[in-house]
Amino acid sequence: MSVVATDKLKSGQILAEEVRDINGRLLLSKGHAIAANHIRIFKIWGVSEVKLVGTDCQDGKSDSSVNPAMIEETRKSLKTLFCHVDLKQPVIKEIYNTAVQFRCKHNIIVENDDLPVDHQPAPPPDGDKDFLKKLQQKNIILPEIPAVALELKQVIEDPMSSAERIARVVSKSPSLTAVLLRIVNSSFYSLPSKISTIPHAVSLIGTQEISVLALGVGVLSIFRNIPSKTISTHSFLRHSLLCGLLSRVFAAHINLPQTEQLFVSGLLHDLGRLILFTYFPDESLNVLARSRNRNKILSEEEKDYLGCDHAQLGMQLMRQWKLPLILENNVLHHHDPSEAEQSVPATIVHLADIIANSLGMGSSGEKFVPPLDYNAWENLDLSPSCFETIIGQATHQFHALDSVLSV
Repeated sequence: MSVVATDKLKSGQILAEEVRDINGRLLLSKGHAIAANHIRIFKIWGVSEVKLVGTDCQDGKSDSSVNPAMIEETRKSLKTLFCHVDLKQPVIKEIYNTAVQFRCKHNIIVENDDLPVDHQPAPPPDGDKDFLKKLQQKNIILPEIPAVALELKQVIEDPMSSAERIARVVSKSPSLTAVLLRIVNSSFYSLPSKISTIPHAVSLIGTQEISVLALGVGVLSIFRNIPSKTISTHSFLRHSLLCGLLSRVFAAHINLPQTEQLFVSGLLHDLGRLILFTYFPDESLNVLARSRNRNKILSEEEKDYLGCDHAQLGMQLMRQWKLPLILENNVLHHHDPSEAEQSVPATIVHLADIIANSLGMGSSGEKFVPPLDYNAWENLDLSPSCFETIIGQATHQFHALDSVLSV
């Protein structure tokens, strides 16, 4: 018997054990031969790996097509980004090794973060550096949540919401309708036929899932014009998207039913940085430059320079918008999930953010791989051996959604 990642399955292989979805529903019985449609169904329902009859299926990390010299060079250069974590720790070591292989396979070089590094930062402001208090004292008006997103929040909170209700709300925004239909028709969901209406999408995916997905996309669309002198909007979106997808696949892997909720949590985890980059570009540039000049974790530099970090800013905006508390929980504690009231979902976003930073597919400004909250990790009860499979599934979905959300 061998354990094989879903992405590496082939038609005709025989199941050694039955396959069930996140809700325990039987997808395919033991002893059945796998067909192409079974593989598609496994991916839709978040099945990351299955057990097959025989031992001839190899699922190792090595890729003979990658030049050994390139691997060695990538390992050396990637250590710079892992300088704030312990590479001897099994979890970090697994993330590091997987990131090396991934970057080599996709030719992602460490130096290519397209962020400003030559800016000479101003010294921290004198006196009180509490940026949250500064926001209140200057009466800075933060962006208002769109009416559609506000209605979607109400839909999420109402367990009796119908497909017709969510369709009516989403249809008030033609652009949101178009984006959601592009998403549900992408390989992100791998549905068997083309979906042309929101009610049809809701009937297949679920009211809660489609509404929270629409909420996340709607909120992110508020911040369209980040000043280019601080960070690339496209790069920021790619990092956020990958973190969301990793969170979604991790949630499915440990049988959490709220996979779309975790997707949106990952998508919005750096919401506070969007506030900084959009409304305080000079302060943001100073923090970015100081982080690089002093080789310091960006969130720690934010605390030193501003008196708070982006997670607190994101929480303030979510509280102002009265978004679901679980989203607030996951955003506020994505760097310290052991402090969260609901630790498991916050830990998933925390882990997704660390992995997303290691892979280098986009950036929210952080150059380094953030430290791991070991207490939270131990409570998650996961094996690092699952990382390669989860990363493979998330990045496969990433390519399906990257162009959709970039539009």
